[in-house]
Amino acid sequence: MRRKVLSVLLCTAMTAGMLTGCGGDSKDTKKADKATSEATSEATPIPTNAVAGDADAEDAFVVWGWNEDIQKILDGPFKEDNPDLYKRIVFVNTAGSDFYQTKLDEMLADESNSLYPDLMGLEVDYVLKYVNSDYLLDVADLGIEKSDYADQYSYNLDLGTDKDGKVKALFWQATPGCWQLKADLCEKYLGTTDPEKLQKDYFSTWDKMIDAAKKVNDASKGKVKLLSGYADTFRVFSNAREVGWYKSGEDKITVDDQMKEYMKVAKTLYEGELTYNTDQWGTDWYANMEGDGVDTNAALAYTGCPWFTYWCLKDSWKQNTILVAGPQQFYWGGTGLAATVGCSDKDLAGTIIKYFTCDKDSMVKINALNSDFVNNKKAIEEIMAGEVTCDYLYPDAKQNILEFYLPLADGIDASTATAEDQDINSMWDTQVKEYIQGNKTEDEMMDAFKASVHDKYNYLSAE
Repeated sequence: MRRKVLSVLLCTAMTAGMLTGCGGDSKDTKKADKATSEATSEATPIPTNAVAGDADAEDAFVVWGWNEDIQKILDGPFKEDNPDLYKRIVFVNTAGSDFYQTKLDEMLADESNSLYPDLMGLEVDYVLKYVNSDYLLDVADLGIEKSDYADQYSYNLDLGTDKDGKVKALFWQATPGCWQLKADLCEKYLGTTDPEKLQKDYFSTWDKMIDAAKKVNDASKGKVKLLSGYADTFRVFSNAREVGWYKSGEDKITVDDQMKEYMKVAKTLYEGELTYNTDQWGTDWYANMEGDGVDTNAALAYTGCPWFTYWCLKDSWKQNTILVAGPQQFYWGGTGLAATVGCSDKDLAGTIIKYFTCDKDSMVKINALNSDFVNNKKAIEEIMAGEVTCDYLYPDAKQNILEFYLPLADGIDASTATAEDQDINSMWDTQVKEYIQGNKTEDEMMDAFKASVHDKYNYLSAE
């Protein structure tokens, strides 16, 4: 088993006494998995890591992710272009994002483990937790210069830059947001499939969106809703904030006016029975995506982004999807790649990060593989110069997916992102439900929300 030296003080975000098992088939891992499962109850079992490659090989290079997104690129174009380097890669898939940080943090504390990450994927909602810690290397230490990432979108670069100005994570996707509409339901209940008319008449303001929700609900007698759940609007509001959950340099929990507006819209949709009140990614939420509005309930619209179009929409949306910008600009997600301070091969880490996030030609190949709106403006220009197709788009709408998203990607502002977003967003959702269902007043809901955040992150003041 190889040993790597990790000279890092783990930040206070580390969870004490973690029991999570971290991959492989060893007896110790099975014991850890069993202990974790018993500790967290049968309702929330922690999945076993899927490990591809030989982690005990002397030259093994370990990459961590929570799904197959990174692995597909490594197994595809990267392998074709770098066959010898590919042989060294071990990929650890934690089989979902719910326990990713827990498993990752435990592994970062175990410098001798063969699965200690050389390189890891980091999602937007918690990337700053790691970027502003001592976990990660500056990309300059990997041989990556400013000129290498000069063509990236600035908001992604901001997300990967620490408070001292060091770039520690680079992203391969840009993720501008939009509203994705089912064309046949638009024709039936909104009277048009013209993207410009849909945007102007029904999605240019929140009041028009609510009016459209009423129109669809009434005309279908509740068999079709504009949205499956009010929470589908959360990302749109949260990205429009002027201030995140706390101001930079301060320790006071803040609720921006945009989040208060979200509460009002959510309550209006709830009280008017204008959605099915489903949670995103739940079984019912997906069922409404596939519903026909006749025999089964259906949702006409989902908020999303480029990856949502290709990876989340159901088959009934193929040749049946119209894209509109909606009331305000937003983005959703994206994965950064970062090398740890204990990385066993900085040159290889730099090669992989450059391949995924900097090199125009390789990023064109990534788009060809999975249709990502890649985080490289010159690569997007080259892709647009060729034939761009998307089998989800409604042909009569005559939309080009890259042309549509291009202006939405410019000017995205990620300055309100914080290291604690994933947890705080969840706490917010819990309390908003209490408020819109009438179980708490707005003041009670706000007090409970701030108290829960303070309990989790005691360095944030609830006053």
